[in-house]
Amino acid sequence: MSDFLKKGFLIGLGATLASKEKAENFLDDLSKSGGAAAEEAKALLTTLNDKGKDSTDKWRNGLRQEVIDAIKDLGFVSQDEYTQLQEKLAVLESELSELKKTITNNEN
Repeated sequence: MSDFLKKGFLIGLGATLASKEKAENFLDDLSKSGGAAAEEAKALLTTLNDKGKDSTDKWRNGLRQEVIDAIKDLGFVSQDEYTQLQEKLAVLESELSELKKTITNNEN
């Protein structure tokens, strides 16, 4: 599933970059005419670039949350939960070891 999501993200990123490249080429051609059009073209390119970054960030964050939700729905634990379980297990193993020692000492 990770590979599928990675490919989806890369396809979206590629489409975004291709669109950005086309827009830059168009605006470069427009700016070659000079004057006010050149300044407007630069401002438009900046605006489009900013909106593209915002859209990409929103899409990435949405995708991240979808993946997190899907992982939880499948019953997987988070890294934090896993670490907590490891720590609890270490404590229980230590307590069990101490109990075994106590029982062994009491039997002797």
